[in-house]
Amino acid sequence: MDIVTLNEMIEALEDGRKFYAEAADKVSRADLKALFGDLAKTKETIANDLKTEAVHEQQKPAQHGSFSGRLRILYAETRAALSSDKDYTFIAALEESEDRILHVFGSAIVNSDDAKVRAIAQKHLAAVTRGHAQMSNLKRAKAA
Repeated sequence: MDIVTLNEMIEALEDGRKFYAEAADKVSRADLKALFGDLAKTKETIANDLKTEAVHEQQKPAQHGSFSGRLRILYAETRAALSSDKDYTFIAALEESEDRILHVFGSAIVNSDDAKVRAIAQKHLAAVTRGHAQMSNLKRAKAA
C-alpha cells in the first residue's frame, strides 16, 4: 500500500478538521458555526476511513495533522484577530485549506501507483469537492 500518499491525505484532512473546529469557535455567525462544525465532522469521517484502511493493510496511519498545517491555522487566527471582518478572514483561509485537500486527493488519484489508494481517493473525491465548493462559494459571496 502507498502509505506515504495515504498519510498525506490523512494529514491534510486532520489539518482541515482542526482548522474548521477552531474556526467554528471563533466566528460570530451561527450559520458559519454550524457549517464549519459539519465540515470538521466530514473531514474526521473521511480521515477515520483512511486510517482504518491503513490499519487493515497493516500500515501505520498518520494520527495528526502536519506541522505546516498548524502554522497555517495560527497564521489565519492571527490575521482574523487583526481583521475588521473575522468571518471573511476565516472563510478565505479555510478555502485555501480546501484547496490543499482537493490537490492532495487529486494528486493521489492521478499519481499514486497503488490502485487501492487511487480508489480510496476517488471514493471520497465527491465529498472533498463539495467542501471545497462550499467554501469557494462562501468566499465569493462574502467578497461581493
